[in-house]
Amino acid sequence: MANILDFFSKNNSPDEFEALLKPHVGHLYRVAYRLTNQVEAAEDLLQDVILHFYPKYQELKKIENLKPWLARSLYNRFIDNLRKNKRNPVTDAMDDTILNIVEDHNVEPERETEQALMNQRINESLNKLNEDQRQVVMLHDMEGYTLTELADIMGTPVGTLKSRLHRARNSMRESLAMEPSDTLMRVKG
Repeated sequence: MANILDFFSKNNSPDEFEALLKPHVGHLYRVAYRLTNQVEAAEDLLQDVILHFYPKYQELKKIENLKPWLARSLYNRFIDNLRKNKRNPVTDAMDDTILNIVEDHNVEPERETEQALMNQRINESLNKLNEDQRQVVMLHDMEGYTLTELADIMGTPVGTLKSRLHRARNSMRESLAMEPSDTLMRVKG
């Protein structure tokens, strides 16, 4: 019990800590989800990172560009967890989930279904990539990080990231081209 009380008495105001991290939580969650591909695992990863930094609030305030720094910390924690789980003989078998589709009530049901199927095909294509390629595609193409920022976050040279991104895009392009297109699936009347 004393450890818990010590945790919250580090001269940190929970309100100040929240104000510092709140603008970044949504982005960090998206990155965590893209890395883990599971809602529960993303939530756990994000919570783990936030709890890790709560006692280090004074250090966080000094960081000039917090967003990429937090993303790198989240990525490093993700890699640490992967390594730890590889050594653990008991793994948590959870079903993969598809990214939630933003609902637009003005969209026709047919268009909404086509969009859901396309998202599913893209997710399946992403899951066929090796882990390094999948991470680069998701962080670069989906989250908008530059290759230079990714080099800092992932600790990987820019040239290697370019190569992974190129191979991943080609692999996804081939995978998606092999799937039947929407026009082929429609019944002509």
